[in-house]
Amino acid sequence: MKVWDEVSKLLGVKPIVSGDIGNRVDTNMTLRAERYLFRMTQRQFPALPAMVLLSHLGGGRVHEAHQADMVSESIPSFSGAMPANCPSQWIFGGAIDVAVFYFLEPLRGDVLRLHNLISNTNTLCLFNDPLVNALARQVVEELAKGLGADGEYMTRLSTLMVEQSCRTIEGMTRRGMRPDTLQIGRLELVLGWIQNNLSGELPIEDLARRVGVSTAHFRRLFIEAMGTAPHRYILQLRLQRASELLTRTDLSIERIAQDCGFSSQSHLTSAFKTAYGVTPAKMKQKAKSSQFSV
Repeated sequence: MKVWDEVSKLLGVKPIVSGDIGNRVDTNMTLRAERYLFRMTQRQFPALPAMVLLSHLGGGRVHEAHQADMVSESIPSFSGAMPANCPSQWIFGGAIDVAVFYFLEPLRGDVLRLHNLISNTNTLCLFNDPLVNALARQVVEELAKGLGADGEYMTRLSTLMVEQSCRTIEGMTRRGMRPDTLQIGRLELVLGWIQNNLSGELPIEDLARRVGVSTAHFRRLFIEAMGTAPHRYILQLRLQRASELLTRTDLSIERIAQDCGFSSQSHLTSAFKTAYGVTPAKMKQKAKSSQFSV
């Protein structure tokens, strides 16, 4: 039984999206990507023979433990890299939307780099990076197009996702950081507020007041828990929302900029091209042509 079939059996549900990305000949990675939507309380997972990257796309909290005294907690937008042969226990706090990536041998390039970063930890390496989360979501949404999915595009997204995961974990290693459960709990309400109010102004002073701390304390708290500054986190969420609207709706780019909290269409275009390497107009055109080709 393949490792992803084993996971599906343990979860008791089939993935809503599943497929292979890359190949051993033309790229530096081969991986299996899957997306799950499910609701349950607890599952015990045996040691899996493959390195796994998970990205929490939406839903409730997830508690994870390898031993009684080793516990981590994930909320939507968090990701985690788990080395091969690492058993774990998962407790789910409601409905869960998660992308799962299994890396297949041989490991090369940044996939091997990721393996080397986490291979000695024998635990889930939990981190928060909005770009990794946005890339994971884009990969599984492209994969969901079936025969119309762009394989080269998914490979490029996956390559960047792995590279950014490595950069984030390396930064955590240098700072000795790990998301703190107490801090995550304090920030959960304000994170939800940000998600629901991306079209408006989100000054850090207002966010700090919602947590009940000073602006300076909030900034420190946010960086320690989320691994990035508040303004960068908000920008990545706005870019992710813009990407979804560009590929799923017929809204104008000007309207999308407004709905996602950008000051102007040119502001969105500049930020989008910096983050993704293409303009919103090209992204929208590519999405439309893909729809017609299905």
